[in-house]
Amino acid sequence: MYSKKISKYHKFWLFSSLVGIAILYLNLTWKTTGDIDQLTTDGLYWGAIFWLLWRKKDDLDDRSDLLSSFIGLLSLGLILSKVFSLFWFESILLPILPISAAIALGLMASGLKGLGQYFQELFFAWFLFFPTGVIGFFIDGVVHITVLNAKLASYFLYYIGFNVASQGNQILLSLPESGNVEAIVDYPCAGVPMILLMLKLSLLLVGLITLSIKQKILIPMFSIGLGFFLGVIRVCILTLSIPNPTQFDYWHGAQGSQIFSTLAIVIFAGFCYWFLETKQGQVIRDKG
Repeated sequence: MYSKKISKYHKFWLFSSLVGIAILYLNLTWKTTGDIDQLTTDGLYWGAIFWLLWRKKDDLDDRSDLLSSFIGLLSLGLILSKVFSLFWFESILLPILPISAAIALGLMASGLKGLGQYFQELFFAWFLFFPTGVIGFFIDGVVHITVLNAKLASYFLYYIGFNVASQGNQILLSLPESGNVEAIVDYPCAGVPMILLMLKLSLLLVGLITLSIKQKILIPMFSIGLGFFLGVIRVCILTLSIPNPTQFDYWHGAQGSQIFSTLAIVIFAGFCYWFLETKQGQVIRDKG
């Protein structure tokens, strides 16, 4: 009976501490960015982490040791003291708070050997909140998404009848009325932030819903393909809009980018609804 009370106390302490850190993080995010979209998305990510922990709460091993608890408490104290003293120009350190605090709490709750049971939550605490620019530039340096985007956009434009060629991440377009047009496909225009956003949403879905291995692979692959394809379409529109500065500024700015991000989320939501309905129908047919 005593051990059960201790176990329940530890779990209550773990969840309460995590809720407090989440509130602190969201408050600091709002103060440093004032971005309601980021605040909403980050709130969704925190909710997913809470749900994952709550779902496995009865299976958590909370046997920690004195050394791990001391290291975790010391780390958490250092993290919080630094966060509370952040200057506005140090806000780039804020995304490190979730993963750092999660590791510290994991050490205090379950010890070094017990961190493995929080692997999924720790991964989300890192990947979901880590700056997409850092991850995106790294991926682009390996896969060269901007070059692939430029080549595929050039192919689409050529297919619909334009005189176009690609050279690296450049699109060379010849228009009868406007002459030669050169478009440089950089990181944001290639849709890399949108690809990462869709990947994050797909990983949340995979983490929250029981799916087969094949389905867990298919959903993230679809999200990546969708983000890349819409990025190619946007580059085609931007390239054709270069002779018209007003039109180009619209599609190149926040409004044009938001249209494609919203479209990607709507298409992905529709795909997931169809996919899950098909899966549920298959299960019913198998039982029947």
